Amino acid sequence: MNNMIYSWQKQQWDQLLHMQQAKRLPHALLLYGPQGTGKRVFARSLAGSLLCQQTVEDGSACGQCSQCRLVAAGTHPDLSVLVPTPPKDSRSKKPVLHIRIDAIRELGSKLATTSQMQGYRVAIIETADRLVMQAANALLKRLEEPGADTLIILVTSNPHRLPITARSRCQSIRFNSPGKAEALAWLGSQGIKKAELALNLAHGAPLVAARYEDEYLQNRELLSNALLAATRGESSLSYAQKLTGLPKDGGLAWLLDWTGDLVRLKHGEQGEGLVNEDFRESLQKLAKKADVTRIFAFYDLVCRTIRQEGIALNPQLLWENLLISWDNL
Repeated sequence: MNNMIYSWQKQQWDQLLHMQQAKRLPHALLLYGPQGTGKRVFARSLAGSLLCQQTVEDGSACGQCSQCRLVAAGTHPDLSVLVPTPPKDSRSKKPVLHIRIDAIRELGSKLATTSQMQGYRVAIIETADRLVMQAANALLKRLEEPGADTLIILVTSNPHRLPITARSRCQSIRFNSPGKAEALAWLGSQGIKKAELALNLAHGAPLVAARYEDEYLQNRELLSNALLAATRGESSLSYAQKLTGLPKDGGLAWLLDWTGDLVRLKHGEQGEGLVNEDFRESLQKLAKKADVTRIFAFYDLVCRTIRQEGIALNPQLLWENLLISWDNL
């Protein structure tokens, strides 16, 4: 487990450190903000700090004491980390992941006992918006009666998907993407090539941009070839079968980006802030002939498709439908 925070998280870190030193740390936190801003790393770093026997000057865990070694090994008895998992009986290659009621009940039983190390008990629930309704309801009791020296940390990029009853029982801490200069400097320190393009495609989220390696860019090139097929006198439908190999969430998110870029170009001469800046010329040609009403209708179609992620859909038919609609903009 990493005991570190990113430079753009210092304000949130100092805020919680001050609260902890003043013994005013709440029993439940909701860490939220755009994907790729380091919320999970922050949550684990905070947990490490609370469990450490001898934190360093900035409040970070020392990484050397017996508590830190247990945290690093993933065996600390007073730290629980829940993540979405597939159903136990699932045979799907791409199952829908959720946090289920059994996991929350097990967590509740663990938090109901006293600390084994005579200190804090910390529970981190990652991607908390994936709690099924029964699990969210079961969590409410624990949020209402957490017990002494207990901290429950919910982490999500989609806080609106959490029940308001759960949100209202947590102190919310928002995380924003860093400024462009700071993000590019960090990406440069990580040896990321084409950092500015990657940051654009990641909507300013540096940790997302850092994952854009060659395979990602090749997948994006495949989609762009399909979307621009008509401008070359080709049929976009010839790409439907190939597009079934794209990560579903990624491919659909890229479609939203292309559609958003068309809207920007339709409503402004310069089209400031294009996500796909490297395809500006092609997008401008598409925008000239596209109907704005159809663009918005297509955007709604993609959003509906994304919301159907838990429904088994024929991927080739899905892409054929999307490509036909795209060509008719």
